[in-house]
Amino acid sequence: MRNRSCSIAFAFAVISSCLLIASAQTKQPSKASTVSDSGQAHDLSGVWMQDLGRPATVRERYWIYELTQDEPPMTDWGKARYKTAKSSFGEHPYPIAETNDPIYHTCAPPGLPRIYLHPFPMQIVQVPGEVIMLFEYDSIRHQIFTDGRPHDAALGPLWMGDAIGHWEGDVLVVDTVNFNDKTWIDRMGHPHSEALHVVERFQRVSHEHLVDDITIEDSKAYTKPWTAHLDFQLKPAWTLGEQFCEDEESFQSFDKNATPEK
Repeated sequence: MRNRSCSIAFAFAVISSCLLIASAQTKQPSKASTVSDSGQAHDLSGVWMQDLGRPATVRERYWIYELTQDEPPMTDWGKARYKTAKSSFGEHPYPIAETNDPIYHTCAPPGLPRIYLHPFPMQIVQVPGEVIMLFEYDSIRHQIFTDGRPHDAALGPLWMGDAIGHWEGDVLVVDTVNFNDKTWIDRMGHPHSEALHVVERFQRVSHEHLVDDITIEDSKAYTKPWTAHLDFQLKPAWTLGEQFCEDEESFQSFDKNATPEK
């Protein structure tokens, strides 16, 4: 009788163990383990290079030199300013000696969003409360604060603006204001005023693919907001080089002959 009781108990233990194993194998992963809700969804870090995905606006030597194929909706003020721009790109480029592009004669920073249009990589570094964009181009940095602070009204007009970011799901939304009016929107010479307001939506749509959807608003230069889309590819084997605007001649040569080959 005792042996029979032990056999029954052993059989029950074996059945219970099998049920527990089957339950563990069929259990759905918790919400916290999905990519969209994990820390990985908020990770934009890495070295990125713009993807040449718009052949209609690209000349191989000159890279991408405008944000959109459509002409931005300019005000009369914007059209007048644009008419005075002598770009070294586009259908009728000016020679370097004749262009009035500020970066070629004053070593001025290109500003935002124009900096994305130069053929150099950028690196995104994330630390608590801040996303930092490091550009190889002229070794420029762009700080995006994500700690909940407001825009700093005490800052003077800036080349890269005052950027505040927050996360909406897996999208980093960056609101940038407080620009000076000394830069061009793109390499074609589209203008902006100190009222420029740039909103960017960065999303890592896959491990090696980053997108930036840009909205540009400037009531002095444009009749309505307009948008642009940029794609970037991860370059895990790349590191940023050191590059500065030391003098006009060397900087012009370096920028004009730069290529995405690395």
